[in-house]
Amino acid sequence: MTAKKLIESEVYIMPGTNLKLVFKGASDKKLTFTYPDANGAATATQVKTLMQNIIANKEIFAEQPLVMDSATFVTTTSVPVDLS
Repeated sequence: MTAKKLIESEVYIMPGTNLKLVFKGASDKKLTFTYPDANGAATATQVKTLMQNIIANKEIFAEQPLVMDSATFVTTTSVPVDLS
């Protein structure tokens, strides 16, 4: 079955690495941003700089991220299932 066929019939998650950034907003509300196709070899310093830049760019967010909370690289894999 092709990826196109899977997309037509159900949600299909492509394998790869995502970067999940979590911030705290007003009243300690957690704000989560997920970026697909992230470079899993990025350093903590690079991720921290990215997060600081997101906080500094307040005018593009309806709910403003105020404080860094956490960052995680999430790696997904694809395993075919033989249904024959």
